[in-house]
Amino acid sequence: MAEMFSPAVFVLGTWHHALVNSNEPPDVSESVFIQSVISRTDERLARLEDEKLKLERMINHLDDPWTCSCHTCPSKSQLQDKLDLIAMDRLSLSNYRMRNKATLSPLRRMPAELLDEIFLWTCEFSNRRALSRGKFDLVLPWVLTWVSSRWRAVAISSPSLWSLVLLDFSSQTPNMLPQYLLPLVEARIQRSQKLRIHFYGSHATDARPQTQMLELLSRHASQWEELSIGIVPGIIPLLASLRDRLTSLKRLWIQWEGSESQKTECIDCFHTASSLVDVGIFNEYSFIPTTYPTHLLTRYQLDGPWKTHRGLLKAAPNLVEARIEISFDQWEADSEEIVHLLLQRLYISHPNVLPSLTLPSLEGVAFWVANEDNIDLPKLLASFVDRSACPLQRLCLRGFPNAEALVQVLQRVPSIAELVIINSEPEAFEQINAIIKALTVSESRTVAPQLRRLFFGCEEKTFVDYAAYLEMLRSRWKSADCMLTGAALLIDSGPRPGRATRRGLHALRLEGLDLVLAKGPQAGNDVYVWAYAVSWN
Repeated sequence: MAEMFSPAVFVLGTWHHALVNSNEPPDVSESVFIQSVISRTDERLARLEDEKLKLERMINHLDDPWTCSCHTCPSKSQLQDKLDLIAMDRLSLSNYRMRNKATLSPLRRMPAELLDEIFLWTCEFSNRRALSRGKFDLVLPWVLTWVSSRWRAVAISSPSLWSLVLLDFSSQTPNMLPQYLLPLVEARIQRSQKLRIHFYGSHATDARPQTQMLELLSRHASQWEELSIGIVPGIIPLLASLRDRLTSLKRLWIQWEGSESQKTECIDCFHTASSLVDVGIFNEYSFIPTTYPTHLLTRYQLDGPWKTHRGLLKAAPNLVEARIEISFDQWEADSEEIVHLLLQRLYISHPNVLPSLTLPSLEGVAFWVANEDNIDLPKLLASFVDRSACPLQRLCLRGFPNAEALVQVLQRVPSIAELVIINSEPEAFEQINAIIKALTVSESRTVAPQLRRLFFGCEEKTFVDYAAYLEMLRSRWKSADCMLTGAALLIDSGPRPGRATRRGLHALRLEGLDLVLAKGPQAGNDVYVWAYAVSWN
C-alpha cells in the first residue's frame, strides 16, 4: 500500500477510489489501510471539534458588553466565517469517513449461500406482487446483477430466481411486446432450470407477438413445472405441440379469455403430463372437456357438470383437496354413494350433493350458500358427518350465510373448531353482523365455546359493525369457557373501524390473541383462498 493518505480525497484511478465506488469487499491489506484512513480521519474530526468549540466560546465572549473593542482582535463576522469553514470541513470529512467505513461492511462479505437465500425471499415477494398486478417484472431479479460483480455471479447462478415467466398481454403496451419482452424472456429461460409459466392471451393485442412468445416457451416445455394459461383462439393450435413433452409439469391452471375462446371441442395435450398433481380449470362460458392424468391428482378445481365431478372423485384415489363448482347442468339428486378415503379438504357449490358423499378423512369443508337456498344445512351437514365419521374441524360458509342456520350447525357438529365466514354479496352484511352478535358471549348463552379460530372475510364492499366485532372477540377471549386463540377480519372495501375500536383490537393482540386485520384488493384475494381456491396464481 504505497498510496499517500489525503483526507477527504479519493484519487481518481487508484484502487482506493475504485473500492469505495464499488460493492466489492476489500482484501486483508486493503482493510488495514482503510482502518488507518478511518483512524486518521477521526483524529482530524476531533481537532476540528476542538477548534469549533474554541470559536464558539470566542463568539459568545464577543457578545459580552465588557469585551475588548480593540481593532487587533477578530470580529464576530470573521469568527463566524471560520466557524462556517470548519462546518464544511467536518461535513466533508464525515462523508469521507462514512464511505471508507462502508467498504468494511459485513454485507460485502456475506456468504454466497446467505445472499442467495435473501435474493430468493426478495424475489418471491416481488413475484407475488407481479402475479397480483399481472405485469412482467422489469426490475427483479435484474437489479441484483447491477450491484456488484459478486452479486451478479450469485444471482445468475441461482436458477430459481429466474424461473417465473409472467406474460399478461392484456396489461402490456402493445408496441413493447416484440421489441423488449422476447429477449428478456430468453434470458430468463437461459438462467433457469425449471420454469413457472403464467401466460394470459388477449383479444385486444396483436396475435403475432403472442404466438411468437408461446412458440419460444414451447421449445422449453420439458422445463415447465407450473403453467397458468389464459387461452385465446389464436394459441389453441399451438397447444397440440405440448403433447408428450410436459414431463416436469406439476401444477396447471386453465382459464378462457372470452366466450370466443371456448369454441373448441376439447383440450387433450396434458393427458401424458406424468408429474401433474394439481389441476384447476375455470370454464366461465361453457364446459370444455380437458384430459389429464386423473389418477395422479392430489388437488383439483373445476367448473363443470356434477357427472364430471362424480367421475373425477371415483378416478382420483389420491385426492387430498377438491374445489367442486357444479355448473352447466340441472343437478338432480343422485342415489349412488361416492366413498373417498383420502379427501381432507372440500369446497362444494351445492350442499345438496352431501348425501351422495362419504368422506372419512375430511377435516375441512366449505360451501356456497345463497339467500334463496331452500336447504336444511344443519341437517345435511350433521347427517354427512355422522355417516362419514370424519374428523371435521373446519367449516367455511361463502356467499350469503344465515346466522340462525349457522348456530344450529355449530350446535349439531361440535367438532368444528375453526369457523370461516365469507360475505360475497353486498346485501349480506346484516347477516354477517347477526352472526357476530350470535357468537358474542352473554350471561345466558355461549355458542360453540370450542371454536379456536374465527375468520371473517368480505369480498364485496361491506359495513361490518366493528364495535360489535370487538365485543364478540373480547367476550370470547375473556371467557373461561371459550378456547379462542386466533381471529382474522379481511375486507376488500368499506369503512374502517374507528380509533377506539382499533385500540381495543390492538389491546387484544398485545394480550396474545393471534389477530389479523387487513383491507384492500389483496385482502380480497386472500379471502378467496380461504374457500380452498387455487393460491399459486
